[in-house]
Amino acid sequence: MKKITSIGFDIPSNGENFIKLDSKRSLSESDIVIFNPDFDQSNYSMYDYSSESKTYEGKKLYSKSSSNKIIEHSKHWKNEILHFVENGGTAFIILSKRDDFYVYTGTKSFSGTGRNQKTTEHVSPFSNYNFLPFSKIEFNSASGQIVIPNNSMFADFFKTFQNYISYEIYLKAESLNNPTFTTKNKDRILGINLKVKNGYVIFLPDINLDRPEFTKYNSKTDKTTWTPEAIKVGKALLSNIAEIDKTIKKATEKTPKPNWIQSEDFNLKESLNTENLIKKNEEIIMKKSKENENLKVLFEEQESLKDLLFESGKPLENAVIKALKIMGYSAENYDDGELELDQIILSPEGERFIGECEGKDSKDIDVTKFRQLLDGLNADFEKEIITEKAFGLLFGNPQRMLPPSERTLSFTAKCLSGAKREKIGLIKTEDLFRICKIIQENNDIEYAAKCRKAIVEQMGEIVNFPEK
Repeated sequence: MKKITSIGFDIPSNGENFIKLDSKRSLSESDIVIFNPDFDQSNYSMYDYSSESKTYEGKKLYSKSSSNKIIEHSKHWKNEILHFVENGGTAFIILSKRDDFYVYTGTKSFSGTGRNQKTTEHVSPFSNYNFLPFSKIEFNSASGQIVIPNNSMFADFFKTFQNYISYEIYLKAESLNNPTFTTKNKDRILGINLKVKNGYVIFLPDINLDRPEFTKYNSKTDKTTWTPEAIKVGKALLSNIAEIDKTIKKATEKTPKPNWIQSEDFNLKESLNTENLIKKNEEIIMKKSKENENLKVLFEEQESLKDLLFESGKPLENAVIKALKIMGYSAENYDDGELELDQIILSPEGERFIGECEGKDSKDIDVTKFRQLLDGLNADFEKEIITEKAFGLLFGNPQRMLPPSERTLSFTAKCLSGAKREKIGLIKTEDLFRICKIIQENNDIEYAAKCRKAIVEQMGEIVNFPEK
């Protein structure tokens, strides 16, 4: 009987062959491996010597000791899985939820001298999918319940476990053909089989066996054990895994070609012609792939105008700059080390503006960003080279995650009264998208000029752009 080892995936009835993710066990004694990059099956911690957890840029930051272990264990499992598969093993990868976080790299930088010297400890983005040795595959987050099987090899498996299967990840790469599982519309790959030298990697959608009815707690022994139902399901899963391994290997049981078979004496004219056709097609495919990469870059640039409708932060700033250029302005970010502004804007008519952008998930645009804009206007005017104070524009994207037709919020009352007092123009980025779409698609220079005029004439108010 083949030995099935599960890493990070505790299967009822397979306890003695279960390995935690935070270990350095070898796979050399295993015939089949089930690997799940699930940090719930680990002891990694965000806590170090204090009781406070740390975050970085809104994401988890693991402690220094755990960071070191995470980096070491990820290298270990990458090497083990690749070595195992290349030498004829079959690795089943459970595509559980992706977890993006930060770890300490172990490197430092220093600034200042003497008592003023500061030490900066470097951190780096990381993911539980860094534990896998497949750098050419993208593991993208997306969750759903409907998983569609596309390969008869998995018919029994899906029939038995469809109530336990959902998806948290879809796969993306240049050449992923014949997926075994997809979404309902077949637009995303949720599972696939890959041949890697002498072995196989089989990606499976998420399998959730973490159910209340699968465990029972004994208060006398203070232990939790599997229920008979759980053990029955676990045995069925191991049996299905073994059968899939048997099927995929049986389908390819053919003696490898010896080196001498490649001699010219054994060449077949028909196969040589076919080989040449394959090479030509591969050249065409490569050329088209490069063309597609260029088109994808162009597509993303063209689509970036839509960021006006739902983005915040830097993406929204960049989208506003793009929109302003479509309207005929020159616009760019400004940061001289002392003063940082979202946009400095120059119109063809000679007006100079300073812009600030703000996106809110579910609120009005409030006075906070308004005050920041006023500070920027004053700091800019204090510079010796500036002889005339710039006009201020506040670009707002309230309720950014709702369709524009469903939005009910705008700028707060304080923002509106402050704008009127200081003659600050208030512009909704959804309106900016609407007029830029018209200007761009019709190359309408006259309409662009009317929209610029509308901004100048409505300083101190929410700008209403003219209808086309």
